[in-house]
Amino acid sequence: MKLKIDAHLWCLGTYAERYVPGGYHDDMKLEEKLEAFSKIEGLTGLVVFYPTDPLPSDPDKLLKLLANYNLKVSVMEPEVWSDRKWRDGAFSATDARVRKDAVKRLKESIDLGKALKAESVLLWPAHDGFDYPFQYDYTIGWKNLVETVREIGQYDSSVKIAIEAKSKDPRQKQLISDTGKALAFINDVGLDNVGCALDVGHALMAGESLAESLMLIDGHKKLFQIHLNDNYKDADPDMILGTVNFWEILEFFYFLNKTDYQSWSTIDIIAARDDRFKTLELAVKMTLKLKELADKLTKHSKTIDENFKGYRFADNMNLITDLLL
Repeated sequence: MKLKIDAHLWCLGTYAERYVPGGYHDDMKLEEKLEAFSKIEGLTGLVVFYPTDPLPSDPDKLLKLLANYNLKVSVMEPEVWSDRKWRDGAFSATDARVRKDAVKRLKESIDLGKALKAESVLLWPAHDGFDYPFQYDYTIGWKNLVETVREIGQYDSSVKIAIEAKSKDPRQKQLISDTGKALAFINDVGLDNVGCALDVGHALMAGESLAESLMLIDGHKKLFQIHLNDNYKDADPDMILGTVNFWEILEFFYFLNKTDYQSWSTIDIIAARDDRFKTLELAVKMTLKLKELADKLTKHSKTIDENFKGYRFADNMNLITDLLL
């Protein structure tokens, strides 16, 4: 695999939330954020949200601006969650007008993404789910979701659409809640250009084995995006990768080295109470370090993989700890 690291501007955001609506930090100007990005070794891509900052009226102007900071657009992320109109779901809502608005926003994002030379477009069905028993018609919801995403995917078959699974938040139950349901959903959509965005934190929160989920997605040739963060498996606070679940994430990178993944790995973190720049810098550093450690293990893959055949965990951990610790 080829490691290309990008991030979104929210990594340097104010971090407004329900307990501190004004945020933990003052906002930064766009140029200040881009300048900060440019100072972090290994960070070369910018996720562009639509229709929020930095929304360009002229894509060429944005590309030239980013070039001044040695950055390129990595992926597009259409924002379909912060407006109250999405509260019952953007893509599965029973109100056809809401679904139509979601389709319109995704198509606009696809067009803008092509102009900006983005590699893929993220589709996160944030509010597409339910909270209570007897609240939701699961058959209709799934049908609407499949048909809406199919329409989006058919708009331009040359553009990859990456579906992001999450078990909960903002809904108590998301329709696409884990890797297995994401693959089932993609199978129902039935388009080559619709695949997965594997969010490490979301997979941890869903109780998944990261490496297993990775290889399931890769085995179906549906790995379009990777999002990098960490947590304690009970929520999604977007912590720095490798700071909590080190061994599972190291195994994830070991198996990632077995794939031909060539797209972006996105730093997806929040640093509400700490220095935003130092936190983002550390997140990139940790990603590079984990890849470096995995590369060391890959040099011994013949032995490690042979131990897999005999389920020899102790032999592998003895070898790995001798190599790394």
